[in-house]
Parts: sequence; structure tokens; C-alpha cells
Amino acid sequence: MDTVYPVTASPLVDVGPVVDVLSVAESSNSELLNTPGSKGYISHLATLPLTELSQEPLTLQTQSHHLTSSLTSFTHASYPTFISLHKNITSFASSIESLSSSLNILLNTSLPVLEDSTDVWKDRLEAILLERNKARVVLEQHEKIRDLLDIPVLIDTCVRNGHFGEALSLAGHVASLIHRAKDNPPPAILTSVLVEVQHSMTQMHLLLLSILYEPNKKLPALWKAVSFLRKMDAFVVDSTPSPLTLLRPRSSLSSQQDAFTKSQRLEPSSEEYLALSFLIGRESCLKATLETTGRDIQRLVKQVSEKESDNNVEDLARYLKKYIDAWRESVYNIMTQYMTIFLERSPTRMDTTIDPEKDDILIFRLRTLLRTYSTRALSMHLFAILKPSLFLLTLSHLPSLLTQLNYCSTAFSRLGLDFRCFLVGGGGLFSTAILSIVSRDFKAVAKKWEGRLGSAYGASMSSSSRNASASTSRRTIGLAKLPSNWLVSPPAVDTPPLPPLKQKSEEIGPAHIPPQLLASYPPVAQLTNAVLAVFNGLRLVVPRGNGDSPLSVEGIYKLLELLDNIILSQCSTGLLNYLQFVVKWLREDGNDISDEEEKAKENERGLVIAVGRAFFEVFVAFVRRALVEGVYGFQLEDVIQEGKGEISKSWVENKKLFETIVMELSGEKEEEEEEY
Repeated sequence: MDTVYPVTASPLVDVGPVVDVLSVAESSNSELLNTPGSKGYISHLATLPLTELSQEPLTLQTQSHHLTSSLTSFTHASYPTFISLHKNITSFASSIESLSSSLNILLNTSLPVLEDSTDVWKDRLEAILLERNKARVVLEQHEKIRDLLDIPVLIDTCVRNGHFGEALSLAGHVASLIHRAKDNPPPAILTSVLVEVQHSMTQMHLLLLSILYEPNKKLPALWKAVSFLRKMDAFVVDSTPSPLTLLRPRSSLSSQQDAFTKSQRLEPSSEEYLALSFLIGRESCLKATLETTGRDIQRLVKQVSEKESDNNVEDLARYLKKYIDAWRESVYNIMTQYMTIFLERSPTRMDTTIDPEKDDILIFRLRTLLRTYSTRALSMHLFAILKPSLFLLTLSHLPSLLTQLNYCSTAFSRLGLDFRCFLVGGGGLFSTAILSIVSRDFKAVAKKWEGRLGSAYGASMSSSSRNASASTSRRTIGLAKLPSNWLVSPPAVDTPPLPPLKQKSEEIGPAHIPPQLLASYPPVAQLTNAVLAVFNGLRLVVPRGNGDSPLSVEGIYKLLELLDNIILSQCSTGLLNYLQFVVKWLREDGNDISDEEEKAKENERGLVIAVGRAFFEVFVAFVRRALVEGVYGFQLEDVIQEGKGEISKSWVENKKLFETIVMELSGEKEEEEEEY
């Protein structure tokens, strides 16, 4: 072992130069000399005297031998320990290297992976813990959550069973829960429940609206449906009135005029939309009610227009009565229901927060909406069916229809819908229809008269074309066409009755009884009866009065115009043409005729004058009096004034032409008497 010499104080304190000298002398051992032990030993040497210093190598050698022998003995005695120690040191070094590499792998690879795995596990654990906390909270609030989740089912059940009040209460409870929720947005469960509730309320809204479209619903059911629609705010208008509008003082103008003026500046309210929905729903029910009967009427109108049939006309009148009854009942119900639901303001329905001025405007606009609908129902459903149908009926069908419609109008007048002015009067439905039917009947009468005249013409033409002797031909022609064969009754052929030249007014008979003179002229009497049949039907539908009503006077003028243009003018023209044809035949050269035939021709001339005078003087005057005095109850002289009611110019020309024929025939008669 190396001996450690203590460093003692000596005169040679600084041994640095000694070390440096030795280091220069033996440069190979310079490192050993600079060790702390070497420096201490050199310092020790510096303290020794010279004698001891000279003995120092020997001492050192002795100690070296001693150490060598001790080390040898120790080596022989402890070599297994040295070998084991060497092995252990070698294995320890390899273990240290393996441990170092393992630690490097642990630090660089395993620990980061472990850290990442730990983070993932922590995240998963937090999610699981959160779900478990939620599950715990749900379990703790299970009863409340179950009650909340049952609300949509309960609302849907209430809606399906008609318990709309309970459904609205539950919906209000859900809305209050959403309002009280502190979270923004609210919890998902509340949002989900709210969505389901809104879906159920939408179904309730549609169900309530469908009630308005059901035909057989009465006022209580409709009242209930509208009340719940009003509570649901089904037609909310997103418009907030200005505070100045709500606080503005009421105007001093008329309430109705003021309401109309201000209603033009306000947007439609939810109440108006609700009222409009009510009217639309009931309108669809009205269409469904009238659709079947309306189709039947349209079919009959087409059939009657194409080919008139008494059965079809009767069926048309019957279906019109049925249609009018259905229209009256349905529209009356709609209007009364509307007025009860929307226009009546009971104390329980009055909202004290509404400005009275706005309430007046709302009532005015609701009344306007009802008036608009009633006018539309009148024009689109009733008048649209009556206009093409009335003129196809006969006059005998009109009184019952007019009475029915007058009763209907009287009933509706209590609701503000009096439409009698559209039925009669100038341009009224029945006035127009009466004129059309009278015109059609007059044309039928005139056509029948012209047909009878045409048959006489046809007989004459067919007879004149025969190849026979002149006398035989004239005899055959006379039997077919002469007035004595068909215009005058057989007892009156020889002495036909003639009207007096100037008849006093007190001698004129009643306006509703034909003159007895016309009975001697069967065709003219039949024409008179046909015209009187038209007047008898007209008597039941034409308004009567004392002349104060301009409507009655206008009706007289129009009917007189039809009578003059159709009956008097056309029939007189046809008769005049026939009489001219007879006169032409009578003027034919008759040198080879016998005295009997000459006498017969003279008789025919007298019949021409008699028939013409009976038609132009008796028939014409009677039918005009029968229309004015018999139907209307007016005096003909009072009606014919201011250029109105005068007889037509064509008839006047025909009468003048007949007077010319009479003068010619009278002149011929005087000449024959002078020659005789």
C-alpha cells in the first residue's frame, strides 16, 4: 500500500520547483509526480535531514520488498477471490450496459407510449365517468323525466280525442319549462319534447281547420273550433302597432266613416285571417251541398236549350226550387254562424287591453268581409244558376220561384242581405226572364199564325198548278184558301159582323173579356186566346200598382214593344199578305164565270174587309188594353204619353195599307153597282 506522508512545514515550502526538476528529469513520470500523494511525499523528503534522506532509498527498497512479499502471499491466498471479483466486475459491466440500454429504451420508447396510453385512458375514463354521472342524474330525476316525456303522448291523445283545452294547457306547460330553462340553448330533452309538442299542435291546428270544412257541423262545434284556433294564435300577424296609434284619441267623425278610413291603413289582423278561414271552409261545404243539384240543373238547361220538353221544363223548375232551398239554408246558416262567432262581443270575450278604436275598426272590417262573402255567394251560386235557367221556364213556373226568392230575401234582410231589387225592376233577373219568356211565347204564337197562313198559301199554289179548266180550277182553289173557308165561321159567312165605326168608351167591354165579335172569326179568336194565355201567365208575376212605380211603367213599355213588334206587326203583315193574295185572285179576269161565282167573289170581298177590320180595329185594340188594363191595372191613355207606349210604325203602315185595300175594294163595288 502507498504510504501517505503528511505535509509538514519546512523551509522548502514551495516544492513546485522540485517537482518541476524531477519532471524534467523523468518526463515519463511527470503525471505521477503531480498527484497529491507524490506532492506530499516530496514535501516530506524536503523536511528530512540529509542522513535520513540518504537512507530513504534503502528504506524504500525494504518497504518495496516487504510489500511485494505481502502482495504475493496475499495473491496466493486470495486468488479465487480475485477471479470471482473479476468475473463479477465483468458481468456487472455488461449488466450496467444492458441496464443502460434498457433505461434508454424505457425513457425513449416505453415511457412516451405509456404516457399516451395514460392520456387515452384518462379521456375514456372521463367520458365514462361523465356518462355515469348523467346516468346517475337521470336515475335521480327519473320520475320527472318520465312525466316530461309523457307530455307529447298525452297531447297527441288529447288532440285525437277532442280534448283541446287539456292539450293547450300541456303545451303551455312545456313552453313555460323552456322559458324557465337557464341554459341557452335549452337542454336537448326539452328541445326534443318541444318539437314533438309543436308537431302535435300542428295536427291540432289542421284538425280544427278541418272541422270548418265539415258540411254537417252546427254552431256549437264551429264555435268551439274557432275559439281554440283563436287561443292557439293560429294566424298571428307579426306586426306591432305603434304606441302613438294606440294612444291616439278617438276622432269626432262618424264612426263608420272613420273606421273605413283607418281600416285602409291597417294590416289584416289574426282575427280577420281566422274569419276568412272560416268563410273559406264553409264555402267549400256550400259548394259540396249545391254541387249535385247544380249539375242536374246544368244538364236540364242543356237539354231544354237543345230541345224543349214539358217534362224537362218541369224537372228544371223542381230542381231550381230544391237548389234555392239548399242555398238559402246553407248561406243563412253560414251568415248567422259568422255573426255569432265573430261579431257578437259578450263581456266575457271583451279584451280590456284592446283599444276601443281598434276594436271598432276590427268590427267594421269583419262586417265588410261578411258583406263581401254574402254578395259573392249571391252572385256566384244563386244568380249564376238562375240567369241561364229562368228564361227557359214558362210563365206559370215563375210565380212560385219568385215567391220563394222573396221569402228568402225577406229572411236575409234581417242579416243585411236584401236582394229583392235584383229580382224585379229594371234589369232584374225575373224582369229580364219575363221579357224573354213573353218574347218567346209571342214568337211561338206568331209562328203558329204564320203556319196557318202558310198552309193556305200552300194549298193555293198546289191547286193553281193543276192542268184543269178555268172554272174547275177556281172552284178548287176557292175551297182551299178563300176566307170563307177558314177565316170566318160558317154561320157568319153571308153576314159577317163588323165593328162599329166609332165606338163610345162606355160601350167598350172589360179588358179581360174578349169581344164577342171575334168569335165569328175562329183563327183570330184562337190568336186572341193564345195571346191571352200569355197574359194570364204574366198576370201572376208582373207587379201591379197605380202608376206611381217607375218599374211597372217600364215593364208596360217593354211588353207593349214586344206585343207590337211580334204579335201586331208580324201577324198583321202575314194577314195583310194573305188578304192581298186573295184580292189579287178576285181581280182576275172573270168573263167566263157564272153569276153564282160572281156572287161568291163579291162575298169574298166583303169577308176580306170584315176580317181585316176585325183584326186591325178589334183584335189590336183589345190585346193592348188587355195588357195594360187587364194585367197591370193602368189606363191605356195614362200610359201612352211622352212619346212612349205608342203603337209601332210597321203596324201603322200595315193598317194604312189595309185601308188602301178597303178603299179599292169599296171603289170596285161602287163601279159594279153603277154598271149594273
